[in-house]
Formats: sequence, structure tokens, C-alpha cells
Amino acid sequence: MDSPRTKSYFSRRHKVLIYVVFLSLLAGVFLLGAEFAFRLKGVRPWVPREGKTESVEPGGRLAIPHPTLGYTYLPGRFTVTLANGYSYVVTHLPNSLRVTQPLDNYSGANDKPEIWIFGDSFTYGWSLNDEETYPWLLQQRLEDYQIVNFGVGGYGTIHSLLQYREALGLKRPKLAILAYAGFHDERNTLARIWQKAITNNKSKPLKIPYASLADDGGLQIHLGTDFVYREFPMMRQSALIHSLEWNWNKVETKLLHSHQVSEALIMEMAKLSEEHQVKFLVAAISQEDRQMLKFLTQRGIPNVDISVEFKTGRYLNLPHDRHPNAAANKLYADKLEPAVKAALLIETGSRASSLPK
Repeated sequence: MDSPRTKSYFSRRHKVLIYVVFLSLLAGVFLLGAEFAFRLKGVRPWVPREGKTESVEPGGRLAIPHPTLGYTYLPGRFTVTLANGYSYVVTHLPNSLRVTQPLDNYSGANDKPEIWIFGDSFTYGWSLNDEETYPWLLQQRLEDYQIVNFGVGGYGTIHSLLQYREALGLKRPKLAILAYAGFHDERNTLARIWQKAITNNKSKPLKIPYASLADDGGLQIHLGTDFVYREFPMMRQSALIHSLEWNWNKVETKLLHSHQVSEALIMEMAKLSEEHQVKFLVAAISQEDRQMLKFLTQRGIPNVDISVEFKTGRYLNLPHDRHPNAAANKLYADKLEPAVKAALLIETGSRASSLPK
């Protein structure tokens, strides 16, 4: 026969079990309700984007691995066809950079002073033919100079700095232009939000450079870093978890001081320019760059706003692609040309707070 103490023990245990079951059910109902609410708001579980959606002829690819930059482009002329059938032609020089004039013009010796433009896919001219890109348009207007397009899709300011360092070991331009966009911040620190953007369902480990700030605020460059994007458990099945992951990614970008890292990278490019007696200009190419323009102006770094608005879609290459279209590139050239001409009139060693916007 059970003692009163034994009955009391089982009674308490029974109550605890009931509470646990009740709280578990309550939590389950809450999570299901939250999941339903997020889906009503349009949030969906994460679906990794498809692997390469464009075809490239000849050869089937545009890029190859690079020991410090992660990847670079193959030399040659290629036709790129997007999934909807839209195609365009890109031409890369033997040094992997995109042409800014007809290929025949490169056959002779070049003794013209050079203008180097660093940037990402906007500068490269993704989804555009060679002659539609803004570096090509600038070349037509500045015939006394040789425009060099260092732009590569997916690059950030960290890549531009590495390219600049290497190129300065071979030659010195008259003017170096950095086309900066606010979304380079997350690229420069290899934040999760960027890792996720470049991950697809066929991704293999990549070696991508990134930068960070040391404890003393100094700039640190990290090369040859292997990364594989690590998703949250269940984010492919749950809109709620995917939303939590998305918000954490935004917080992490700030915790990495991504914008401050971009500032430090640009200051390093400005320092290199001064050391090599090269004029330096930063062109803000996206509309969220006001904070950076203010920072540059305060530090006497010449800058110009060449951004265009994308909200209406008028300057996007729709319906084929969401990169800037030919009209946007013409505006980039229109806005950049007077700033370039002004920069080339500045005496070596002088500083300007900003250039015409």
C-alpha cells in the first residue's frame, strides 16, 4: 500500500508533467501562429537560388579562381545568355579586364595617361554589351586618356584595394576612381548577409578576401579565407526561423563594423594614391551612400554622387536582369565626366573637399 508521502510525490510529479505538456503545447501554438503570421506577411522559408542560370559561349564559364581576389575573369570574347534568352557580348583583355574601346585599338603601343576605375558588377557592366558600359562611354569622351575598367561582378572595396596595390606595382595612372556602393560594406567583411547572397544549391567552398578592424582600430586584411555559408536549422522549412536568421544577419553586419571597415579601406586607397602621386576620386554609385560622401568630404577626399534611382525600375535592365541598364550607364558617364575633368585639373598634392555633384 502506497504511503501518503509516495502519493504526494507522484501527485507533484504528475502536476509537473501536466505543466510541461501544457507549456509545450502553448509554445507550439505560439510558434505555429507566428509561422502563419509571417507567411501571411509574405515571408517564406529560405530557398537557395539555383546554381549558374546563364550560359556562356565559348567555354561555359567567365571566371576562374584567383589566389588573392577569389576569382577573376577569363580573357576572350564571350556571349552570355540569361535564362530568359536575353544575350549580350563581353570582351576581356589578356589581363582579364573588360575592354573600354574596340579590341583593335589595343594593338598598338599605349603612351596615353591612364584613368583606372575600380568597382563591382555596376562598373563591369553586367548584362550589358561592351559599348553600353559607362567606362566605355567615358573613353569615348576622354580620348586623350586610356580608361581601364577594373570592375568585376561581386567585388567589394577590399577587392579594389588589392587590385590597386598590385596594379601600382606595374604602372602609375593619372587618376584612380573607386566606384563605391553601400552594399559593399557587407562584402568587405564577408558578413553572413553577403555569404548568403553568393550561396546557391551547388555552392562549393570559396576563398574570398575580407577585412576587419584590429583592437586598435587598424585595418586587417585576410586573404585566402575558405567559407561555407552556415544556415540556421529549419530555415528551409520555416518562415519564422528564416526571418530570425535574416534579422540576425543585419545585426551581425553592424557588429562587424562593416561600414567603418569600408571607410578604412577607402582611406588606405587614398593613402596609396598620395604615396604614388596619383589623383584619387570616389564615385558613389548607389543612393544609400550619403553617409560615406559626408565622411569623405570631412576628410578632404574628392568625391562625386553619380547614383540613379532604381525604385521605379526605369534604370534597371528589366525584364532581363536587375542590374543598371544602358540608360543608367549613360547617366553614370554624364555625372562622372565633369568630376573627372575637374580632378585632372587639381595640382598634385592639393586636396579638394568634394567635386561637383
